[in-house]
This record gives sequence, structure tokens and C-alpha cells, in this order.
Amino acid sequence: MNKDTVIIIAASAILNPKEIKPYDNISVNYSVYLNTLLYSNWLEIFKNIGEQYEIIALLSEIDREFLPKYFIPPEIQQIFYKETPLKNLTDFLNKQSSVINSKTLVLFYNSMGIKQSDISRVFNLNQIEESSIIIGRSVRGNIVFACTYGLDKDIFDPLLIINRKYDEYLSLISSKDIFIHTLDNFLSIDDFEDIKKLYIELSKKESLSYCSQNMHESFNDLFIEYKELLNV
Repeated sequence: MNKDTVIIIAASAILNPKEIKPYDNISVNYSVYLNTLLYSNWLEIFKNIGEQYEIIALLSEIDREFLPKYFIPPEIQQIFYKETPLKNLTDFLNKQSSVINSKTLVLFYNSMGIKQSDISRVFNLNQIEESSIIIGRSVRGNIVFACTYGLDKDIFDPLLIINRKYDEYLSLISSKDIFIHTLDNFLSIDDFEDIKKLYIELSKKESLSYCSQNMHESFNDLFIEYKELLNV
């Protein structure tokens, strides 16, 4: 029996300082640091529950030589793509040796606020006997994850084409005969306003359910550097 699949996606370069798009008000090096922390947070979450799932880390070839040592745990499959930014997600993944034929959660690396219980709920909502998609939406209307059965090109590729905008995405898949279930109020860290929201959310005790104490301390190194701007 196939395990459910989780694909952690960075749809463009996030670690190569010469290729990334820095966040507003944040230096290139600290932008790389933040991206590293965001991706690392997911790797840590799935290190604890990963044996339940087939985990794939999807990264740009441009970032390969900038991966920190031991960044990707050995139990997680690494796949690098050459097309930048990534658009043809399903065509690329279907060419890989590992054929994905299970419930599949596509999870964007810069998402936060998603607990282990949320991940279990998403897979439980995805019923194989009916065509359905479970979408996670950020507080600012960006898609942070999508889960359905297998890799349907008409379902997953539009996520990247419209840059994960929820309303635009629904318009693109409106012709599909599919049940849509949306879960709300997650974070997508796309700009400095989102970093400020993250700063606030990680100050709350409940954030430990999706970001460990060790990860908190790492994020604090960034927050201390930009504390004056974050408190405006």
C-alpha cells in the first residue's frame, strides 16, 4: 500500500544569494537565512512524523551547491529541477523514477502555522472515492498547500501559473468536477508585512505546535537584527 506523499516545494531559487529575490527591508544574506529557516521548519516537522508519509524535497538546481550540510535528512528524497521558476510541476514530477500514485500534499516551503494535526486532517478530508481538493489559504489570500489524489496536471500546475493566488486559482479550476474544501488562516511569508505577522505569531505560546523551541531561537536571530522595523 502506497504511503501518502508530501512534496515541499520551493518554486524558485531560495538559497543562492546571487539568484534569490530578497525580501523588502531585508538584506540578501538574511533573506537566504529566512528561507533556510522556513524550509528547515518543515523538514523538522516531517522528521518527527515522516515515516507516515513519502516526503519529497523539491528545490531548484540553482540552490544545490548552496544547501547547508545535512540540510535534507537522508530519509527525505531530494529532487532538483532546472526550469526556473518552476511552472510544469506535474510533467516534471511524472518524469522522476518515483511515480506518485497516492494522496498528494503539495506544500509551499514559506508557509507557517500548519500543525501536525492539520496535516492529518487534510489527508483525512481527501477521500479517494470522490474527486476532491483540500486547499490551505493564508490570511492574505495565498495558497499555502493543496492536497488531492495523485498528480492531476489541471489541478497542480495552475498553482504556480497564478502565483498561488486563491481567487485566481478557483477561476482556473472552475470547470473541473471536483469538491473543494478550504482551510483558512495560515501564513505565507512572501514579503516584509508577512515577516511582521510571523514575528507576532511566533511570540504566542501556541506557535510551539508548528515551530519548535530550537526553531524559535533561530528565528529570533533574524528578528533581533530587524527589531526596530518589526515593531513599527
